[in-house]
Amino acid sequence: MTRTLLATAVAALALVAAGCGGGDESSSASPTDEWADGFCTAITSWTDSIQSVTEQFSDLSSLSKDGLENAADDARTATEDLVDGLRGLGAPETESGEAVKDSIDELSSTLESEVATIEDAVQGVSGLTGIPGAISSITSSLTAMSAAFSATFQALEDADVEGELQTALEDSPACADISS
Repeated sequence: MTRTLLATAVAALALVAAGCGGGDESSSASPTDEWADGFCTAITSWTDSIQSVTEQFSDLSSLSKDGLENAADDARTATEDLVDGLRGLGAPETESGEAVKDSIDELSSTLESEVATIEDAVQGVSGLTGIPGAISSITSSLTAMSAAFSATFQALEDADVEGELQTALEDSPACADISS
């Protein structure tokens, strides 16, 4: 059941990330196109890393405090890379660029907070009996991350009144990888 909860949370994150779209490659990359490529590349890399972390627990008999600590470390590294990548993109050169940047910054803060919650849950494990509670906390954090992605994508869509960013995301080869 725990493995199912973790897999469900990761699958939800992947589906939310698939909201980027996917379409044909454009022949000339505008700054907005480059931003979309960087955005989707960062999301894809993070999602792959988080899926890899949860796959470590495909065999419930392998659950241990050390395994949870390694998974939390991997999640921290993947999230730091994602946050650095997203923040490094800055605002896209669109009418809604600053609103998009603000949404990305809020997402980044939420992800950092949830990873800290995961690490705290893992550090609180003092034996095999503490593992189910940690898994429950981790699953809650993954669910909160998924909700943060959903809220961010909705905020991006709402801010993009001209449709510039949506077009760039739909035309981005990196975003096509997410939706396939």
